[in-house]
Amino acid sequence: MQGRQTGPFVRFRDGALDQAIPPTGRDIDFEQIHVLDLRDGKVVGHEAVRDDMTMLGQLGIFPPSPATALRMLAWRVTGKAARAAVDVTTKAAEAAAGLLRENPGQSH
Repeated sequence: MQGRQTGPFVRFRDGALDQAIPPTGRDIDFEQIHVLDLRDGKVVGHEAVRDDMTMLGQLGIFPPSPATALRMLAWRVTGKAARAAVDVTTKAAEAAAGLLRENPGQSH
């Protein structure tokens, strides 16, 4: 995967916001593998193996510098992390709804 982090990375655990990483503007380039289980032309399973440690290192998140740790804490305390989680969740739901509108009658 290659790209630039221009928006937040948001991670949920058990349905609740666990962590939000503010945009860094840095480039990333790391490996990942996705294995899809297909049955009758539909995806019924998904497993992924990603090199998150490399990605986090490229973003300057791991190991965290004191400045990065303070920035992430400030994001949480000011509520920006929670607002980012709502925004990401809303955009994902809108994208999924768009797929369903484009392909009525198909399950995704």
